[in-house]
Amino acid sequence: MNLTLLLSTISGCSLGAVVFLRLAQKYGLHDHPNGRSSHRQPTVTGMGIIVVLGFLIYLLWQPFELQANFVIGFLLLTTISFIDDIYFLKHSFRLFFQVLAMAFMVLQLPFQSSGLEAMVLGSAAVIFGVGVLNAYNFMDGVNGMLTLHALLVLGCLLYLNETLTDAAGQAIQFTNSNFIIAIIVPMAIFGFFNFRKHALAFIGDVGSIGIAFITVYLMYSLLLHTGNYTYLLLFCIFGADAGLTVIYKLILRENIFVPHRDFLFKKMAHIARVPHLSISIYYFLAQLVINLLVLFAFPKTPKLSTQMALLFIIVVAMVAVYIYFQNEFARRKSGRQK
Repeated sequence: MNLTLLLSTISGCSLGAVVFLRLAQKYGLHDHPNGRSSHRQPTVTGMGIIVVLGFLIYLLWQPFELQANFVIGFLLLTTISFIDDIYFLKHSFRLFFQVLAMAFMVLQLPFQSSGLEAMVLGSAAVIFGVGVLNAYNFMDGVNGMLTLHALLVLGCLLYLNETLTDAAGQAIQFTNSNFIIAIIVPMAIFGFFNFRKHALAFIGDVGSIGIAFITVYLMYSLLLHTGNYTYLLLFCIFGADAGLTVIYKLILRENIFVPHRDFLFKKMAHIARVPHLSISIYYFLAQLVINLLVLFAFPKTPKLSTQMALLFIIVVAMVAVYIYFQNEFARRKSGRQK
């Protein structure tokens, strides 16, 4: 990595985090616990602004590396998200800007198709991306979870960007590695304030939505450059929890955009009384095992049939695990109420 860029990112984001923490405490920018919260005391929120700061520092040193549509989408989305951290915005208003930002991103993706096929693929990419944005947003409630998850996924993406080759042995780079490192730095700095029993700060919508937008962009770029869809498994543990919970909420005809405690990791905290940091580490270790298998145990260019078979096996296994734990937590909750 460019050493000047690295030092600028570390110093700028570190200073930004300290300044933001003091200003947030002074002006009362706190997330106050309610009946659906996983924390018990008012906590500074919105420190994810340092992710935006890392992004801007990268743009300062590498102004022509990122395409305009992606930059516009990111800045638009994080601006709206930061406003939402300060003043509550309606779900429909936020959703509109999420769709708009994702549309900006998708417009620049190198789809090898045109016409109706491109429209269908683009629409699917927008819908999936919006789902990931909201899933990441719910992760902020358990100390350390988003930090460990983001660092693991970004670390794996960085490794792939540096090591992937095609059949002819030519390097495949789906982004600039400096960009990934510029986002890893603020996430690691945020971890210092969040990965503790009593968090000093939450990342807020600006951080969770922002890091999700970047992760989706990198994942889409990776898939389009390699054609290997097994890389979707790099964030499958939380993805399965979020996706299956959304389906569960839809079956119950409940609002999926309202904060709730139906995620398995929240039930672990509120029903099983597992400490937040332990939950974060369990999810991290489970995802780490899968990521190591994907990166080192499977070929870099598996046949499409092999990819689909692997995805099917993992999805079925996760559905089974999800149903088991949902039943177990329901049994425990029922036993407490008697």
